[in-house]
Amino acid sequence: MARILIVGAGDIGGQLAIKLANSGHDVWAMRRSDVELGNGVKTLQGDVADVETLLCMPDDINVVVYSVASPVFSQEGYHKYYYRGIRHLLHALKAQGQKPEHVFFTSSTSVYHQMDATWVDEESTTEPTSFAGKELLQAEQALAEGYIPATTVRFPGIYGPGRNRMIEQARQGGYCDPTPDVWTNRIHRDDCVGVLSFLIEKVLSGEKIEAVYLACDSEPATLFDVLEWMKDRIGEVEPDYDLPEATRRANRRCSNKRLIDAGYQFKFHNYQEGYDFVLKEMGL
Repeated sequence: MARILIVGAGDIGGQLAIKLANSGHDVWAMRRSDVELGNGVKTLQGDVADVETLLCMPDDINVVVYSVASPVFSQEGYHKYYYRGIRHLLHALKAQGQKPEHVFFTSSTSVYHQMDATWVDEESTTEPTSFAGKELLQAEQALAEGYIPATTVRFPGIYGPGRNRMIEQARQGGYCDPTPDVWTNRIHRDDCVGVLSFLIEKVLSGEKIEAVYLACDSEPATLFDVLEWMKDRIGEVEPDYDLPEATRRANRRCSNKRLIDAGYQFKFHNYQEGYDFVLKEMGL
């Protein structure tokens, strides 16, 4: 079994740590708080913004997963916790004489600039205009230029336990005109964890994996279709109101073909399957 370090043990990182520990791996989870994850996961307290706190890492780590979330939505926060955070981590690992087999970074589809309903994949150009996309792309590049083999996994809108923004928009009567189409992409939290676990096991079994994966479900959908389906599924909702323009700013279709070709099998193939599961868990 492998020795795995999860840096950033929030929702996705924490669930991944538990899943890997349950599979028999030795797992350490680093987080800013001192709250224990339990479930066989050893918790470390550290902050990627402060390289001195990263020197508590265990020896002989095989795989590292960087799943940190910026505590603030600002250019300064993103720069500190993504670009600089990854550089701090690589520096700390090198200072300890460690060279893991692989490091993973959870990024976002905000690195794509396309907003004209076109399809994007791992080979598409990335020229982001938002500070979030720019900082994440910088972090991806810093990792790719590091001394450890690395893979970036780009996630679109994540939903699942505690991530109910779209459900609340539908319940409150959120409405988007059916034309022009506004294409959206998403992935359930459990599939985020599943994708990362799947790729880690490939590395540990000696298989070659790609430097970038776009991890989204198999069926992009228009914002109109998602909202109207959800309102029908929930039943009693508030009268319609137009969603603000900011909600509609992303308009692209993401392809998961590389991930599917690698052999990953999604738990939730589309938003209907995933949101139906979430709504049933909520008693709706």
